[in-house]
Amino acid sequence: MTISKKIEDIISRASFIRKMFEEGAQLKAKYGPENVYDFSLGNPNLPPPEKFNELLRDTVDSCSLGDHCYMPNTGYPMVCGSVAKYLAEEQQAPVTEKEILMTCGASGALNVALKAILDPGDEVLTPIPCFVEYKFYADNHGGVLKTVQTTTDFELDLEAIAAAISKKTKAFLINSPNNPTGQIYTEDRLRALGRPVLRLPVPGQLGQGRPVLRLLRAVPARHWPALR
Repeated sequence: MTISKKIEDIISRASFIRKMFEEGAQLKAKYGPENVYDFSLGNPNLPPPEKFNELLRDTVDSCSLGDHCYMPNTGYPMVCGSVAKYLAEEQQAPVTEKEILMTCGASGALNVALKAILDPGDEVLTPIPCFVEYKFYADNHGGVLKTVQTTTDFELDLEAIAAAISKKTKAFLINSPNNPTGQIYTEDRLRALGRPVLRLPVPGQLGQGRPVLRLLRAVPARHWPALR
């Protein structure tokens, strides 16, 4: 059985980050892990705190039959409630468990969000350099990733971003510190970014007329009214 031409093309352009990671494993086996410094995937080089291990053991020991059954699609209610409480305190904004959707990592979250808003041909903007997988996330749901150049010091170029927005633009992906440059965007630049970004034609029910919390969480909640 042959694979699809699309998957064949993706394999031919496999992530160079993964290739570096795999070569790093080979070099560690050859020269010893203490002699190879692997910065490819950002794996932690410190063990988790003992408190985490303790709570993990307690959770396993106290599991009942119901803990090994199917859960609601959005996640366990008690987990969603805990996350909502944490975000409400951190962001100083009202957040309830009904606004929380648990996913398997950030990649899962981005794919769920893009699947919810993208129609075929819609564009997703992101400053470049960017995380190389963004292209595949957009493509997974019929979208097209459109990159926007940054300044010489990798700061956001607001004029370039505004010029890149079109009728097809549906989302703007940003993370701070940026992956891979490490640039931390200033509060003033993020506040200014909010003005063109919040005019994107995202379905009203997703943001309900206010900034989507996790997309602009780098901006303290007290500044949100200025972004509208």
